[in-house]
Amino acid sequence: MSTGSQQAHALAEQLERDRQVIIARWVERMRQRHVGRQPLPTLELVDSLPEFLARVAEALRLGLPSDEHDAEVTQPTAEVAREHGMHRYRHGFDVRAVVEEYTILLDVLLDYLAEQQYRLELPELRAILRMVSVGVAAAVDQLTAERDTAVQASHAELLQAREYERQLIGVVSHDLRNPLAIILNCAAIMMRGQGLSELSVRSLQRLRNNAERAVRLIGDLLDFTQERSLGRMPVRPADCDMQQLIREAIEEAALTHPGRTIDQSGEMGAIAGHWDRDRVAQVLTNLLDNALKFSPLDSRVSVDVDADEEQVTVAVHNWGAPIPPERLGSVFEAFQRADPTAPARVSLGLGLHISREIARSHGGSLDVDSAADRGTTLTLTLPRRPRGAGNAS
Repeated sequence: MSTGSQQAHALAEQLERDRQVIIARWVERMRQRHVGRQPLPTLELVDSLPEFLARVAEALRLGLPSDEHDAEVTQPTAEVAREHGMHRYRHGFDVRAVVEEYTILLDVLLDYLAEQQYRLELPELRAILRMVSVGVAAAVDQLTAERDTAVQASHAELLQAREYERQLIGVVSHDLRNPLAIILNCAAIMMRGQGLSELSVRSLQRLRNNAERAVRLIGDLLDFTQERSLGRMPVRPADCDMQQLIREAIEEAALTHPGRTIDQSGEMGAIAGHWDRDRVAQVLTNLLDNALKFSPLDSRVSVDVDADEEQVTVAVHNWGAPIPPERLGSVFEAFQRADPTAPARVSLGLGLHISREIARSHGGSLDVDSAADRGTTLTLTLPRRPRGAGNAS
């Protein structure tokens, strides 16, 4: 293996002597160009640069080796650069940023030597370029390896999470729903019995109401999990009558909220369309339940229906406290309850989110308008025959 010339030795000593000057200039240029996702403290930014410059100086002393001895010079440099690549990945650098910082280092070295009026000989220039190229290759290789490992780990975690969700759906659908169904049936049978005291009737009704609420909460969780898994809410459109769905939803709401008044206006005749009957009924029930829960007991809830050849619009209005303007943009987000002060046991805050996703799966929309002078209106808009709806497989 050859050794560097006397001039190369002198250059190596000069680089070591002025190493802090070179590092300071490199740090300044890195900050000027905003390399990396976020500014790093100087110590973190410099990282292993002093050791890398020491490897460059050592390469100048040794000179360019023959192919068979190349690893003796480049291996220590590559090890330093690989540690640097690992460090940079952990601080959010990408490949482009790593390449740029080595390019800046080369510029700083050449500018520094030009200021010193140092005339580089070809072997010295080749030694410097060789070390920088080894550093770039090793750092980028390590950063890429770190990124690939993280991606694989994230993929494995995602698969594990999906498997957990699948198992959760199975447990909730069968192991929880079945006991609740038995409770509901037993409560219904007992309520038909003779000679029950008023306290017994109230207790059974409370048992039944809580069991029904649990069934609804389970249904919301299953719907939300399914939407997350598929990226959409599955629907199975078929020919049905929207007017019939509205009437049934109003009748059910009247039974659930006795004493409340629900008015219907607008289109009153049959409204034929192609929708998932159960899912649309779920939306209408959610909208009415929401309007009745968050409005005064002596106020009216209204349902206005409009239809043309292309689409149907159902607007559910109530005179409850208006939704604050800052919350209007988040009422359809998951786990956002219509009334954030209500106890969490009353609702998971999934009803409106699921309703909007059902509307979207039909190619429609669900919008909200709320103000003190005009009340709150939730408007469901559905095309009569959705195109590209998210049909379940």
